[in-house]
Amino acid sequence: MTKSKEQLDEEKAAILKQRVGPLTIDGLNAEQLIAKAREIHQKIYQLESDKYDLEQRHKRQQYDMMELAERARQMNKGKKKGASSDQAYDRLADVYPSAPPKISVCSKYERHTDGRSFFERRNMFGTKGTDQPQKAPSAEPQTAEEEE
Repeated sequence: MTKSKEQLDEEKAAILKQRVGPLTIDGLNAEQLIAKAREIHQKIYQLESDKYDLEQRHKRQQYDMMELAERARQMNKGKKKGASSDQAYDRLADVYPSAPPKISVCSKYERHTDGRSFFERRNMFGTKGTDQPQKAPSAEPQTAEEEE
């Protein structure tokens, strides 16, 4: 399906003949020739400026595409495959609509083992809707006198 050089030259000549009309300067005096030259010069100037604008727009779009691709790579670099790493999303709430909201017991940015107890962590991170944190149950059983 490739065309020979002669066929390409013929097609180019046909397209140019169609786009560019014949230059009729026969029988024109000096002033008319000057006016025609200015008209052609203005047309060339306009086409060159349009070409420059389109080239600059193309360069800017290429730069923007590279920037967006780099941003997408940076965003996808930190994502883990499989389970969602977003702790704010609670899958149990989708499956069981009557389930209470998930309680965050530690920060998602902590990487070391926390020495606090479960109740201390729950009180620290789960006091969004409560006025006072709950007290941790003691290890010793309470007697009836201590409860009063």
